[in-house]
Amino acid sequence: MDEVPDVKRAPLAPSRRATWYGWFVVAMGALVFMSNYTDKTLMSVVAPHMISDMHVSKLAMGGIFSAFALTYTVLQPLLAWGADVYGARRSVGLMVLWYGLFTVLSGISVFNLTALTWMRAATGVGEAASMPAATGGVSPWVPSGYRTVSQGVMHATTRLGAALTVPVSVAAIAAFGIPGPFYIFGFATILIGLIWVAAYRTPRGGASRNRLAQGRGVWLAILRSRSMWALCVADFCYFYTLTIYLTWLPTFLIKDHHFTMLKVGIYGFLPFVGGIFGSVGSGILCDYLSARTGNTRLWRRVIPSVGMVCSVLLLVPAVYAHGQMLTIMLFFCSFFFLDATISVFWAIAMDMGGTYAATAAGWMNTWANVGGVISPIVFGALVQITGSWTLPFLVACVLMLIGAAAVWLIDPDMRLSNLVGKYQDLGGKIAAPTESGSQSVI
Repeated sequence: MDEVPDVKRAPLAPSRRATWYGWFVVAMGALVFMSNYTDKTLMSVVAPHMISDMHVSKLAMGGIFSAFALTYTVLQPLLAWGADVYGARRSVGLMVLWYGLFTVLSGISVFNLTALTWMRAATGVGEAASMPAATGGVSPWVPSGYRTVSQGVMHATTRLGAALTVPVSVAAIAAFGIPGPFYIFGFATILIGLIWVAAYRTPRGGASRNRLAQGRGVWLAILRSRSMWALCVADFCYFYTLTIYLTWLPTFLIKDHHFTMLKVGIYGFLPFVGGIFGSVGSGILCDYLSARTGNTRLWRRVIPSVGMVCSVLLLVPAVYAHGQMLTIMLFFCSFFFLDATISVFWAIAMDMGGTYAATAAGWMNTWANVGGVISPIVFGALVQITGSWTLPFLVACVLMLIGAAAVWLIDPDMRLSNLVGKYQDLGGKIAAPTESGSQSVI
């Protein structure tokens, strides 16, 4: 049993200046989140052109998508832990500058599939822990009662970025050819990295927090935590479905629903707009209901589970709809409920992680991105083998229902910091809390 509640302390009222700066940090974190998703999503817009103009097979295209996702996933736990050790300012700044540079280099190498695959893999290295690291940087600046809404705002900008990526990339391809989107978004990302480095301030006490993060106790706590594993399963199921939107949705609309590229540019961003409303709305609702009822644990479970079920109920008719506008509106509504989950998941990671917020968020997001590695390959393989564009969406629906059930195994009141201290005090031996609250060594 891993659920050890945090010791309640009277909160200190932050000064007005600190509160203002805290929301400024949230805004910078939102820019980091947005750049992470623009550089992911642009490949989904480039993909149909590569398939038609360069005769790239669907399976090879899935491999390019997954090269990015593979490095992104494998390196995320280590780099997220490194952000807790070395601090958010240098870690986030270096990561964002790195993947901005390799996005530009992807544009240079786009006509060589081998080189492009390596550039996308290198881009994934930089992006791997940028969002968990930014979450760790934001965490000490945001009061606990606003964590879900702050994550809602930050994730809303990822959807805004994904939504803007579609028309901007279409226009860039028309003006500059296939490399155009890589240059535009790559240089914009480099600018965001420079802003973070120039403006982020490490909060007081950051140095001692970083020293604590170097202990192996945090990994023992994470690996022994039922709640962390349940959170990982739920986020895996969420991200598997999200990756379809980020990679294959434009191609699905063109090949199965006979959208033109112009229509994809005009309407293809609307599902991501639904995600913006879902992310912010669920964040506001969760924090409001938690404060109103005093039952944070309940609402951290109810909102994401209901969101995943409702997303499935709308996704099934979306893939079978005949009218193009009806299809887009159903995807809009399904994505609204899909993204009603994500701000809550990341707020849970912030809550449970505490001073190890980047590490906890990184571990959760690692397993989410295992879904990101698998999803595009499975989608491409199913379409190529069966000829069906709808079957991959039905697989995603089944996973979403599994994720909705896993949410109820999460205890948002668990705190890694309590477990880490106990493991370190026992020289790395694992302490099992008993029902009375005392500890026994396993």
